[in-house]
Amino acid sequence: MMIVDDEPLVRLALLHMIDWDSMGIQVVIEADDGLEALAILEQHGDIDLMLLDIEMPRLGGIELLRAHPAIVQKRRPVAIMLSAYSEYSYVREAFVLGAIDFIVKSDMDEEHLVPVVLKAINELQTRETSTPVIQRVEDDIDRRSEILRQLISINPQQDESAYAAAGAGISELLEESNQLVAVITISQGSSEGAMAGRSSRDGQTQRFIMQSVQSVLDAMSMKYLLYANSQSEYVLFCSFATFRSESMIREKVQAAFSMIQTRLNQYVNVSISIGISDLASGTKVWYRLYQQAAHLGSMSYFAGFNKVFYPESCMELGKYGGDSGIEHARKLQVTLKSTGASIAQLLEQSNAQLWSKEFEQMELLLGQTWGWRPQDVHTAFEDLLWELGGLLYRKGIRWDDLDEQLQHPFEYMKSLETLDETKTWLHRMCSQLFQHIHGKTMEANYSSVVTLAKQFLDLHYTEDVNLTLISEMVGVSEGYLSKQFTKEVGCNFIQYLTNLRIEESKRLMKKKGNKITYIAETVGYLNVEHFSRMFKKTTGYSPKLYRENLMNG
Repeated sequence: MMIVDDEPLVRLALLHMIDWDSMGIQVVIEADDGLEALAILEQHGDIDLMLLDIEMPRLGGIELLRAHPAIVQKRRPVAIMLSAYSEYSYVREAFVLGAIDFIVKSDMDEEHLVPVVLKAINELQTRETSTPVIQRVEDDIDRRSEILRQLISINPQQDESAYAAAGAGISELLEESNQLVAVITISQGSSEGAMAGRSSRDGQTQRFIMQSVQSVLDAMSMKYLLYANSQSEYVLFCSFATFRSESMIREKVQAAFSMIQTRLNQYVNVSISIGISDLASGTKVWYRLYQQAAHLGSMSYFAGFNKVFYPESCMELGKYGGDSGIEHARKLQVTLKSTGASIAQLLEQSNAQLWSKEFEQMELLLGQTWGWRPQDVHTAFEDLLWELGGLLYRKGIRWDDLDEQLQHPFEYMKSLETLDETKTWLHRMCSQLFQHIHGKTMEANYSSVVTLAKQFLDLHYTEDVNLTLISEMVGVSEGYLSKQFTKEVGCNFIQYLTNLRIEESKRLMKKKGNKITYIAETVGYLNVEHFSRMFKKTTGYSPKLYRENLMNG
C-alpha cells in the first residue's frame, strides 16, 4: 500500500491507526502529493492499494486518477479517497475515475477505515480470479437483483407460487427474523429543473449513489441487500437477527440513515426521503414491508425532503384506519372536486376575492389529506385542471397563451414534488386565468397596501429589505401585511423576495466571468453559502451545477 497525503500528521495517523500487518497489508511507501505518487507508480508496478487525498499541491488526487491509466482502466492499484465534506463534486468524479470508496477525514478512525480497506482487499482478490469466476459473480448479482425485483412487484395474494420462489431465494441471503425494508427516494429537484432535464440522471450518478449507501452500511456492519428500483428509488432489505431489542435496532437504523442523508447531500448534492417499515419475520412479509416503506417515503410530498419517516409518522386513511377513515377520504375527495368546480366558476366573476377565498377553502381541505398517497391528492388537482380547461375553451383562451410553466399542466404537475409547490403553482395559474378573462393587469387585482409593498420589492429586492421596513412604509402592521401579501400574491413575503433574487441571479449567470460570490452579493446575499442553499431550494440545482447545465445547454 502507498499513502498519498500532503499532511505528515495524516500520514502518521494512518500508519498507526490500524494493524496493517494483521490484514496482510504492507505500507511500502508514502508520497507528499500526486506528482510524487505518479512518479512512483510509473516506476513500480507492485502497488496494490492507495490511500489518496483529493486535494494536494502540485497534483491532486483527481488529477492523479486521470493521469494514471491503470487506475482509470480499473486495474491496479485500488484507490481509496480521503476527502472533506465540502468536496462532493470531487468525490463524485473520483468514483467515475475508478476509486472504490472514500473516507471522510472527520470520520477517519479504525471503525470507519477497516470496512473500507476490507472492501478494497476483496476487490483486489476478485480482479485476480479467472474470467469464468467473474462471469459467475456477475450472474449471481443479476439473479439477486431479479429476486429483489420480484419481492417488491409480486403480490403474494395474487401469485403465491412465484412469490414463494422469490422468498426462498432471499432466505439464502438474509435471515428470516427482525426484517425491515427501507425505501430511499431521491429528490429530482424543483419543477424548473425538471423542465431542464433534471430527471435524466446518468448511470455514473446512480452507481455513485449505490456506492455511497453501501459504504455507510458496510461501515456499520449491517446485514442488507440493496436494489435500484429506478433512478429515483432505492430499496434496502435488512435483517437484524442478532438483535433482541427493537430499540437497539431503531437506534442503529436511525444512525445509518442519518449518515446516508448527509453523505448523499454532501457528495451527490441531492436531497432524499426515507420510508422505514415495521419489523417482521418470515418469508412472506417482504412485499408488505416494501409497500409500507414506499408509502412512508412518499410522505415527503407533504413534509418535504431530508426526512426519515417511520410507521408512526403516518396513519394512512383506509389502510391503517377503519371504515370511518375510508368514508372520510371518499367524502373529502367529493368535496375537493366540488370546490375545484366552484373555483373555475368564480374565476368568471370580476371580483378576484371570490375565487381567492374558494381557493383558500380548498387549501384547508388539503390539510386533511396527510397520509394519503400523493397520486390520490393529484386526482383532486386533475379535476381542477379539467375544470380550468373547460373555462379556457369557453373563453377562447389557449394554454399556449399562458406562461411556459402553465402550458402543459398535467405533465408539469407530475414534476412537482411537494404539496406546497403544487398549491403555489395552481394559485398562480388561477391568477393568470383571471387576468386573461377580465383583461386586468396583476396590479389591478391587489389592494393598495399589497401593491405598494410589491412595487417596492420589485425595485429594491437586491437591498437589505425586510417585512418590518415595508410594513412601516405602507402604514400597516407586520401581521396584516404578511397575511394580505400571501393571500393576494399567492406566496409569502420571503418567498416572493427570494424568487426575485434567484431570477436575477440566473440572469447574471448567463454572463461569463461573473463569479458566484459576486452574483450572491449583487442580488442581496452577503453570505454565499446562504445564497447557495436558497438557490438550490428554489431551482433544485446548486449554483455551480445550474451554470454548468446552462453552459452545456
